[in-house]
Amino acid sequence: MIYNLYASWPKVFSTESINQINKFIDDTHDGQLQDKKLGATNQDGTTVKNISTVKIIPYGQIQQFIGPLIENAYQATNLELGFITFPQFPGQHCNFNIYDSNSKDRYDWHCDASTSPTHDVKCTLLINLSTEPFEGGEFQLFPNTEIVDIPLLSEPGSAIMFKSPILHRVLPVTSGTRKTLTVFIYGPKFR
Repeated sequence: MIYNLYASWPKVFSTESINQINKFIDDTHDGQLQDKKLGATNQDGTTVKNISTVKIIPYGQIQQFIGPLIENAYQATNLELGFITFPQFPGQHCNFNIYDSNSKDRYDWHCDASTSPTHDVKCTLLINLSTEPFEGGEFQLFPNTEIVDIPLLSEPGSAIMFKSPILHRVLPVTSGTRKTLTVFIYGPKFR
Protein backbone atom coordinates (compact mmCIF):
# COMPACT_ATOMS: atom_id res chain seq x y z
CA MET A 1 0.00 0.00 0.00
CA ILE A 2 1.48 3.37 -0.99
CA TYR A 3 1.03 6.59 0.92
CA ASN A 4 2.59 9.90 0.07
CA LEU A 5 5.14 9.43 2.89
CA TYR A 6 5.86 5.72 3.00
CA ALA A 7 4.77 2.33 1.70
CA SER A 8 3.70 -0.37 4.13
CA TRP A 9 3.27 -4.11 4.20
CA PRO A 10 1.47 -5.07 7.45
CA LYS A 11 2.43 -8.49 8.80
CA VAL A 12 3.90 -9.62 5.49
CA PHE A 13 5.82 -12.32 7.38
CA SER A 14 4.23 -14.81 9.79
CA THR A 15 5.76 -15.69 13.15
CA GLU A 16 6.93 -18.96 11.61
CA SER A 17 8.61 -17.10 8.73
CA ILE A 18 10.27 -14.64 11.12
CA ASN A 19 11.66 -17.56 13.15
CA GLN A 20 12.93 -19.25 9.96
CA ILE A 21 14.69 -16.07 8.79
CA ASN A 22 16.29 -15.47 12.20
CA LYS A 23 17.42 -19.09 12.49
CA PHE A 24 18.86 -18.99 8.98
CA ILE A 25 20.77 -15.79 9.75
CA ASP A 26 22.05 -17.22 13.07
CA ASP A 27 23.10 -20.51 11.42
CA THR A 28 24.76 -19.05 8.31
CA HIS A 29 26.12 -15.65 9.35
CA ASP A 30 29.86 -15.52 8.73
CA GLY A 31 30.54 -13.19 11.64
CA GLN A 32 30.87 -10.02 9.55
CA LEU A 33 29.61 -7.10 11.62
CA GLN A 34 29.28 -3.50 10.60
CA ASP A 35 31.97 -1.31 12.14
CA LYS A 36 30.36 0.61 15.00
CA LYS A 37 31.94 3.79 13.64
CA LEU A 38 30.06 3.43 10.35
CA GLY A 39 26.61 4.85 9.89
CA ALA A 40 25.13 8.30 10.07
CA THR A 41 26.86 11.12 11.90
CA ASN A 42 25.78 14.53 13.07
CA GLN A 43 27.37 17.74 11.80
CA ASP A 44 30.37 17.49 14.11
CA GLY A 45 31.09 13.93 12.90
CA THR A 46 29.84 12.13 16.02
CA THR A 47 27.96 8.93 15.25
CA VAL A 48 24.21 8.97 15.88
CA LYS A 49 23.99 5.18 15.81
CA ASN A 50 23.97 3.20 19.04
CA ILE A 51 23.08 -0.36 18.03
CA SER A 52 24.57 -3.34 19.86
CA THR A 53 24.97 -5.51 16.79
CA VAL A 54 24.63 -4.94 13.04
CA LYS A 55 25.20 -8.15 11.09
CA ILE A 56 26.08 -7.76 7.42
CA ILE A 57 23.95 -10.18 5.38
CA PRO A 58 24.41 -10.59 1.61
CA TYR A 59 21.03 -10.28 -0.12
CA GLY A 60 21.61 -13.51 -2.07
CA GLN A 61 21.66 -15.49 1.18
CA ILE A 62 18.21 -14.33 2.28
CA GLN A 63 16.60 -13.72 -1.10
CA GLN A 64 14.69 -16.99 -0.74
CA PHE A 65 12.86 -15.50 2.25
CA ILE A 66 12.37 -11.85 1.29
CA GLY A 67 12.47 -11.94 -2.53
CA PRO A 68 8.71 -11.38 -3.10
CA LEU A 69 8.71 -8.38 -0.74
CA ILE A 70 11.77 -6.94 -2.51
CA GLU A 71 9.96 -7.26 -5.85
CA ASN A 72 6.99 -5.35 -4.42
CA ALA A 73 9.30 -2.69 -3.01
CA TYR A 74 11.02 -2.22 -6.36
CA GLN A 75 7.68 -1.95 -8.12
CA ALA A 76 6.61 0.74 -5.66
CA THR A 77 9.95 2.56 -5.95
CA ASN A 78 9.85 2.62 -9.73
CA LEU A 79 6.17 2.92 -10.58
CA GLU A 80 4.73 4.82 -7.62
CA LEU A 81 7.68 7.05 -6.73
CA GLY A 82 9.19 7.36 -10.20
CA PHE A 83 12.76 6.50 -9.22
CA ILE A 84 15.16 4.75 -11.57
CA THR A 85 16.86 1.96 -9.62
CA PHE A 86 19.56 -0.64 -9.98
CA PRO A 87 18.49 -4.26 -9.47
CA GLN A 88 19.22 -5.93 -6.15
CA PHE A 89 22.27 -8.14 -6.66
CA PRO A 90 23.21 -11.20 -4.58
CA GLY A 91 26.28 -9.63 -2.93
CA GLN A 92 24.52 -6.43 -1.91
CA HIS A 93 24.63 -6.01 1.85
CA CYS A 94 21.56 -5.88 4.05
CA ASN A 95 21.85 -4.85 7.70
CA PHE A 96 20.39 -7.10 10.37
CA ASN A 97 20.06 -4.70 13.31
CA ILE A 98 19.79 -5.95 16.89
CA TYR A 99 18.73 -3.23 19.33
CA ASP A 100 19.35 -4.35 22.92
CA SER A 101 17.46 -2.82 25.87
CA ASN A 102 20.40 -3.45 28.22
CA SER A 103 22.30 -0.65 26.47
CA LYS A 104 19.17 1.34 25.50
CA ASP A 105 20.11 1.00 21.81
CA ARG A 106 18.80 3.69 19.49
CA TYR A 107 19.52 5.44 16.21
CA ASP A 108 19.14 9.22 16.36
CA TRP A 109 17.95 11.49 13.53
CA HIS A 110 19.66 10.72 10.22
CA CYS A 111 18.98 10.14 6.55
CA ASP A 112 20.33 7.30 4.45
CA ALA A 113 22.71 8.42 1.74
CA SER A 114 25.68 7.34 -0.28
CA THR A 115 29.02 9.06 -0.64
CA SER A 116 29.50 7.46 -4.05
CA PRO A 117 29.86 9.79 -7.05
CA THR A 118 27.83 7.35 -9.19
CA HIS A 119 24.83 6.25 -7.11
CA ASP A 120 22.46 7.20 -4.30
CA VAL A 121 20.20 5.38 -1.89
CA LYS A 122 16.69 5.94 -3.27
CA CYS A 123 14.58 4.10 -0.69
CA THR A 124 15.06 2.32 2.61
CA LEU A 125 13.06 -0.83 3.37
CA LEU A 126 12.77 -1.89 7.01
CA ILE A 127 11.41 -5.27 8.10
CA ASN A 128 10.60 -6.03 11.75
CA LEU A 129 12.04 -9.49 12.48
CA SER A 130 11.68 -9.35 16.26
CA THR A 131 11.08 -12.71 17.92
CA GLU A 132 10.16 -11.46 21.37
CA PRO A 133 8.13 -8.54 22.72
CA PHE A 134 10.03 -5.30 23.20
CA GLU A 135 9.22 -1.84 24.48
CA GLY A 136 10.50 1.44 23.15
CA GLY A 137 12.27 1.34 19.81
CA GLU A 138 9.54 3.38 18.13
CA PHE A 139 10.28 4.42 14.56
CA GLN A 140 9.69 8.03 13.52
CA LEU A 141 9.98 10.08 10.34
CA PHE A 142 10.57 13.83 10.16
CA PRO A 143 9.64 14.74 6.57
CA ASN A 144 8.94 18.46 6.98
CA THR A 145 8.00 20.29 10.13
CA GLU A 146 6.50 17.63 12.36
CA ILE A 147 7.47 14.20 13.66
CA VAL A 148 5.42 11.29 12.31
CA ASP A 149 5.19 8.10 14.39
CA ILE A 150 5.07 4.84 12.40
CA PRO A 151 3.58 2.31 14.86
CA LEU A 152 3.27 -0.37 12.16
CA LEU A 153 7.02 -0.99 12.31
CA SER A 154 6.66 -2.14 15.94
CA GLU A 155 4.62 -5.14 14.72
CA PRO A 156 6.77 -8.23 14.02
CA GLY A 157 6.54 -9.31 10.39
CA SER A 158 5.58 -5.86 9.12
CA ALA A 159 7.63 -3.75 6.72
CA ILE A 160 7.77 -0.14 5.62
CA MET A 161 9.66 1.68 2.90
CA PHE A 162 10.35 5.40 2.64
CA LYS A 163 12.43 7.79 0.57
CA SER A 164 15.94 7.59 2.00
CA PRO A 165 16.59 11.37 2.17
CA ILE A 166 13.79 11.72 4.78
CA LEU A 167 15.10 12.17 8.33
CA HIS A 168 14.22 9.22 10.56
CA ARG A 169 15.14 7.71 13.91
CA VAL A 170 14.62 4.78 16.28
CA LEU A 171 13.93 5.72 19.90
CA PRO A 172 15.76 3.82 22.68
CA VAL A 173 14.69 0.23 23.27
CA THR A 174 13.75 0.06 26.95
CA SER A 175 12.80 -3.62 27.32
CA GLY A 176 13.51 -6.71 25.26
CA THR A 177 15.25 -6.89 21.91
CA ARG A 178 14.21 -5.22 18.65
CA LYS A 179 15.40 -6.87 15.41
CA THR A 180 15.07 -5.32 11.97
CA LEU A 181 16.44 -6.01 8.53
CA THR A 182 17.38 -2.97 6.45
CA VAL A 183 17.49 -3.23 2.67
CA PHE A 184 18.70 -0.23 0.70
CA ILE A 185 17.41 0.37 -2.84
CA TYR A 186 20.06 2.07 -4.94
CA GLY A 187 19.87 3.98 -8.19
CA PRO A 188 21.77 6.57 -10.25
CA LYS A 189 22.94 9.72 -8.51
CA PHE A 190 20.11 12.19 -7.76
CA ARG A 191 20.18 15.11 -10.22
